Amino acid sequence: MSLGRRLGRLARGFVSDVGDERFRETVRPLRQRGETLKSAVGAAWRGAAAEWRAAEWRAAEERAAAEEENGGERASADRSSGATWRAAASPFVPRRYPPQVLYAYHRLGLNPGDPLETVNKRRRDLVKRHHPDRFVEPGQRARAERITAEINASHDLIERHLLR
Repeated sequence: MSLGRRLGRLARGFVSDVGDERFRETVRPLRQRGETLKSAVGAAWRGAAAEWRAAEWRAAEERAAAEEENGGERASADRSSGATWRAAASPFVPRRYPPQVLYAYHRLGLNPGDPLETVNKRRRDLVKRHHPDRFVEPGQRARAERITAEINASHDLIERHLLR
């Protein structure tokens, strides 16, 4: 007799000893408690997320109002002395990446903003690993060709984005 069949008989024996009605009454409240807990956690998460968004929105509005009052300059309080200092708006603007460029970085296993040399090196390593000539079986070769094409397309997309 198989192990699964033995375990099934053993489980049926335990359930039949308990009595079907009492067993069902025990299982039902547990399921309902689990669903209630799940909905409560979901509601708490949605409430916290709404509060975080509202707080971020208020902070952004306050920063914009403070910059407007200072004529476009940022004001920051020095916590140690209580004095304020003003710095001109930073000439550095963080680069925004289109979603397809972010996906290309992810496809190569890199972080957005990595230099082109790193991108080239990673492409070389991945193409060596997934080159179709390394595989004899037709299914593996076709998969390697597809992966190599994706790697090359990702590299080209990142390169075009960085060199424009």
